[in-house]
Amino acid sequence: MKTIFHTALLLVAACSLAACGGDKNAQEYNTVTLSKGSLSTTVTATGTIEPINQVSVGAQVSGIISKIYVDYNSEVKSGQLLAQIDTSLMAAELRSSEASLASAKAEYENQEKNFARQKSLWEKKLISDTEYESAKYNYDRALSSYNKSQADIVKARKNLGYCYIYSTVDGVVMSRAVEEGQTVASSFNTPELFIIANDLRKMRVIADVDEAEIGEVKEGQRAVFTVDAFPNDTFEGEVTQVRINPTTESNVVTYEGWVDA
Repeated sequence: MKTIFHTALLLVAACSLAACGGDKNAQEYNTVTLSKGSLSTTVTATGTIEPINQVSVGAQVSGIISKIYVDYNSEVKSGQLLAQIDTSLMAAELRSSEASLASAKAEYENQEKNFARQKSLWEKKLISDTEYESAKYNYDRALSSYNKSQADIVKARKNLGYCYIYSTVDGVVMSRAVEEGQTVASSFNTPELFIIANDLRKMRVIADVDEAEIGEVKEGQRAVFTVDAFPNDTFEGEVTQVRINPTTESNVVTYEGWVDA
């Protein structure tokens, strides 16, 4: 019995060695230690990238653009002069307002003195009530005209100042919508002259997420994205907002997801 047992054992060993050493197509296995991990769900979307903070600079008065001092990609500082509207018309309006103010002031001072005299006489019963009321009416009217002239000159000075277009933030000029010699009209709305990006180091991706996957997107989630200009680079960001207003285009419903990077 022992001999048979040993013989069988040797045969098994020999067969195993032959299988391992002789078959070149034999599979190899690697073993690893078990560990805990996490599973993630990926939502893919496309969208546009834009600065988080961009400011539109417009004109508050109408006129002809006489000078432009910046162009696309110009770095600007807050308070820097960007463009100038022809000031001749606004300067003329200011001079007219100054003349009206001087005339209204003279009339007011004259009526003030006259009313003081008439009031004194009326208190002494030397003039009628009608004369007193007429003097008071003229005084009140002169005062109202004087106050209006003061307001008009403030407006005229402001309008003259609005001919100079200044940057309201530090940043980079992203868009310039006017040329020298072009007329801008602010009758109904403020025309947009420049768009300035405050800080191009802080960008926002507005991604169009399909309605079937929008439920997986939450604020605070990590996001990675690529841009066509840098196909070999991957950028990281965080979901800051999921807008609930859907957009339908070609029967495809999408929602906007905002990612700050």
